[in-house]
Amino acid sequence: MPLNRRELLQLFGITLSGALAADLVGCQSAPIPAPPSVPPAAPQLALVLGGGGAKGFAHIGVLKVLEQHGIKPDLIVGTSMGAVVGSLYASGKSATQLEQIALNVRDDELLDFTLSKQGFIEGVRLQNWINAQVGNRPIERLPIRFISIATDAIDKRKVELSQGDTGLAVRASSSVYGVFIAPRINNRRYLDGGMVSLVPVQTAKDTGARLIIAVDVFAPTDQAATFADKPRDFWTQLDTALGAVPVKDSAELALADVVIRPNVRDIGTANLYAKAAAIRAGEVAAERALPVLQQKLLLQKPPL
Repeated sequence: MPLNRRELLQLFGITLSGALAADLVGCQSAPIPAPPSVPPAAPQLALVLGGGGAKGFAHIGVLKVLEQHGIKPDLIVGTSMGAVVGSLYASGKSATQLEQIALNVRDDELLDFTLSKQGFIEGVRLQNWINAQVGNRPIERLPIRFISIATDAIDKRKVELSQGDTGLAVRASSSVYGVFIAPRINNRRYLDGGMVSLVPVQTAKDTGARLIIAVDVFAPTDQAATFADKPRDFWTQLDTALGAVPVKDSAELALADVVIRPNVRDIGTANLYAKAAAIRAGEVAAERALPVLQQKLLLQKPPL
């Protein structure tokens, strides 16, 4: 006996429901595997930017010279001030743009005072400023691969921040003990990376980088300004506080293929003149290192 229209619809509905249920059960029992994560390729040229407070403006001068000669890193590793400059350059800004930013940024854009036993600068303004400069992109979305170095506040081990909030990673790398409030990332607090790796060449080495350029700007200043002397100078705090941090970077520097050391010993503050002088010192040092660097780059080229 043929089925009427109502019976056909009921039968179709039961069949369709059963098919959907079977599909759902199948999906639950055999989930689609996630594609395997592919590790990043070993960098050809790594640029390591060390900490050093106001002296770190010399990094910009080094970048200017490298750019002028067509030398562009595909990995940047930075500690403290090196992380500040490195993150902005990794975001795609040119060295000339960095120079203009450095000469025009005001301390009140970065300073946020607070009362705490941990320190007297919160660091949120620095974090927000960095994020605004990089277009609010996380580290993994920056055009140039970037790693920010910080120190775990509890066990004092080196931490390599290579993904997530760019501004927060730079803030962690710059959080000088006793000056900044140590920021929290995944329930861990972090301090300035200079405590464990002022010029983090080892991190670049661990990525398999074929050629490593390290820029060492840390030089104790004879007459560094105290915060009482320069209460509005954000960058000096990174410099003077680092003077009390144990520096064990000579072994790491020996791992670099080229070490650039700008003459920034007399720079202890970050007024307009001092910033320009630090940038110029970076240019001079990079020009001096250029012949050796170009020779090493030539040797790194694969044979035709």
